[in-house]
Amino acid sequence: MIFGEFALFLCLAGCLVHILRQKRELSRIRSAYRLLCAGLALTSLNALNDILLIGPNRLATFSLYGAEGERYWDIFGYLPGLALVFLGVARFLPAVAQLNREIEGRKSSEEMIKRQTADLRIAKQHAEKAERLLMEAIESISDAFIIFDNEDRVVAFNRQYAGLFEHVDDILRPGVTFEELIRHQATMSGYFQDEEASEEWIQKRLEEHRQPGEPREQVFPNGRIYRLSEFKTVSGGVVALRTDITELREREQSIRQINQRLEEAQSVAHIGNWIHDYRTGTYEWSQETNRIMGYDGDNLETTYEVYLSRVHPDDMERMKSVVSWAAEKGENYQVEYRMIKPSGDVVHVLEIGQIHLDENGKPAFVNGTIQDVTAQHQVEAELLDAKVRAEEGTKAKSLFLANMSHELRTPLNAVIGFAEVIQQEMFGPVGSPRYKQYAENIHSSGQHLLSLINDVLDFSRLEAGQEEIRKEPIKIEEIISWTSMMLASKAEEKKISLDVAVDKRLVIQGDLRKLRQVMINLVNNALKFTAEGGRISIRTNTDSDNYFSILVRDNGCGISEAEIRQVMRPFGRTSSSVSKSIEGTGLGLPLSKSIVEMHDGEMRIESEVGKGTTVEIRLPRRLTEAPEKMLKKTS
Repeated sequence: MIFGEFALFLCLAGCLVHILRQKRELSRIRSAYRLLCAGLALTSLNALNDILLIGPNRLATFSLYGAEGERYWDIFGYLPGLALVFLGVARFLPAVAQLNREIEGRKSSEEMIKRQTADLRIAKQHAEKAERLLMEAIESISDAFIIFDNEDRVVAFNRQYAGLFEHVDDILRPGVTFEELIRHQATMSGYFQDEEASEEWIQKRLEEHRQPGEPREQVFPNGRIYRLSEFKTVSGGVVALRTDITELREREQSIRQINQRLEEAQSVAHIGNWIHDYRTGTYEWSQETNRIMGYDGDNLETTYEVYLSRVHPDDMERMKSVVSWAAEKGENYQVEYRMIKPSGDVVHVLEIGQIHLDENGKPAFVNGTIQDVTAQHQVEAELLDAKVRAEEGTKAKSLFLANMSHELRTPLNAVIGFAEVIQQEMFGPVGSPRYKQYAENIHSSGQHLLSLINDVLDFSRLEAGQEEIRKEPIKIEEIISWTSMMLASKAEEKKISLDVAVDKRLVIQGDLRKLRQVMINLVNNALKFTAEGGRISIRTNTDSDNYFSILVRDNGCGISEAEIRQVMRPFGRTSSSVSKSIEGTGLGLPLSKSIVEMHDGEMRIESEVGKGTTVEIRLPRRLTEAPEKMLKKTS
């Protein structure tokens, strides 16, 4: 139990230390303080003695007093200290009670003093407020204010009034009459050239002052504009207020200028504005709206009936139904209709309205614009006519090219046939070997020219809308295999590898001859623009649910983004030196694109200069059928 005795010692010693630290606070009860300190000190020493020498769990190994002395110690050892503590507490408690009573009394006194002080402060504030109430009220007025009694003498005025009339500042004080003020002003201001004019002004001003009427505007020398309002008081005096309305007049002038500029802008743009208030049934619209309707507008009554009288009868119901629907739904709207001017001219107008709802969700008013779009209609009609003429011209051109191609092919076939006869020496040998070489050149050139004419003929047919596709079951693998076979020798000449990876199950409904032509054009282009030792791959991709793709990819010279748009135009060629050295009409890609689009497909080109080109043909999934079904059709 040595720990319990040690804890007791620490508690007693802590209490002693705390009491000692409160010496100043407990100075008024010194006797109780001293008794408590002495009792706690003695009790702490006894507890320490228990720990060290006397207690049953003492630290010393010997006994100073023996068993009998320890027994007496256990009974009486703590009594002196506890007695002192008891006496100290007995003296301390009454002192605490006395202090509490004094504190409560002091608090009551302080509260009473605070209430008295607050009452005095409020009384003082009321007195001060009552004292300056009149002047504060006058000075708080932003206008120039002055009041005269029934004898027309000044009673009070504010600083704004004194600052406004500097010429009377030396005599302006309570008791001065209004006549003295204006006579002094007339004399000191120097406004009048003679006394007659001055006296006339004074008499006129006295009459206005003594018989106040409607407010008047006065322009002061500094350019400021004031509205003078004078009123008679019940007692017969006069109150005068001068309000600075300079900014108001400037704003009104600005608004007039803005309205004028708005009207000018509306006149230039042929756009008028209007407003219809459902609650009052009133209509308002701008001058430009009048001009659009063909009215002068000076004495025009702005009513709904007047407006409707200009709407074309054939467009009336449609216009009304659109506006009624918008008002019912609380949504904005726009409607185009015709109006008939008093002169009989018909104009096309575009009305745009905005519905505004009240707190109950019902239409409160609608405002919007009306624009004269007659010129746009004329332009659209001219553009449509030009488009029709351009399409007719294009069709005529295509028909001309088709007819010319037919006319050219007939003699060209004869040239090619006779050149082939001479080249093969069908009717015996030619005299000189050089003739045979010339015949080969004629035959080769004729074949090339025939190929170009065929491209022109095919493209002109497509452009003229004369070409139709003949759908039949086609295996994509067969088209690509046929293309590879046809161009294999050309690829071997340039040592270019042709890599083919095709889904053998892919079967579509399409035009076999035209799709072969597309693949020949694309692979032939890749061979033209791929250097010796290059690589060309032909792949199919069926990952998409909406379409499948045929991709022709090479590692040739490539072209830029701008050149891609160029080569997709008829007869378009790139500007690179490589392209210029390669023969061609520039119809291969446009022709292929048109054929793919005839199959509801899409052709895309991705290319990068120096790295190569990828051409992707996307054909819709609906062209495909189950392989078994297609194979049955094929068989």
